[in-house]
Amino acid sequence: MSALWAPAPERDDQQTAPRSRSRLRSVPPPSRRLARFPFLLVMMGIFGFGMAGLLMLNTTLQNQAFEARTLERQATELAYTQSDLENQLTILAAPQELARRASILGMRPNPYPALLVVPGGKVLGKASPVAGGEVPSLIVKTDAELAAEKAAAAAKQKADAERAAIEAKAKAEEAKRKAAEEAAKKKAEAEIAKKQAAEAKKADAKKPTTKKPTTDKPTAKKPATKKNDGGER
Repeated sequence: MSALWAPAPERDDQQTAPRSRSRLRSVPPPSRRLARFPFLLVMMGIFGFGMAGLLMLNTTLQNQAFEARTLERQATELAYTQSDLENQLTILAAPQELARRASILGMRPNPYPALLVVPGGKVLGKASPVAGGEVPSLIVKTDAELAAEKAAAAAKQKADAERAAIEAKAKAEEAKRKAAEEAAKKKAEAEIAKKQAAEAKKADAKKPTTKKPTTDKPTAKKPATKKNDGGER
């Protein structure tokens, strides 16, 4: 038998107890609803705070993006600087650069070195001081030394040229002086000769003139001889 069609059991309470009437109770007053204008103000305030927060968030994100770009650029610059410093370190650590800096400090290669064996402390060879010109091919000259040598060579060449010019000028003056002395000597000799000639002429003029006596004797004339191709006649 289904439970839906089962007959409900009868209760004695319903039969015996009379049905009481429900009492009237006071209904609570209805809750006051929020007015429309204050509600709009509240919603506008919430919306404004939301927009301000969104704007602040967007501004913060943009500032962080700018800072990130700045830091990336600084990182790139620092990477280039690091690469440049590494290249400079590599150049400074090269044997040629070490030899150049040693030459600047006045150090010269020693072809007769002494070696120290560690940890025993035994010395191999005999160290001896060097003058610096034993191995000229191993001497690395600095730019300052090369410039000084070039300047010294130019100064020496200039001094030689000036000395040669002075010597040439002195020779020209000496030759001119000798020519002047020769000309003065010749002129003096000519004047002396002229003076002597004038004195001799005066002396000849002061001498008395003597006339030879004439004789009446006829002078003998030699016979004239004629010559021809055949001989004398």
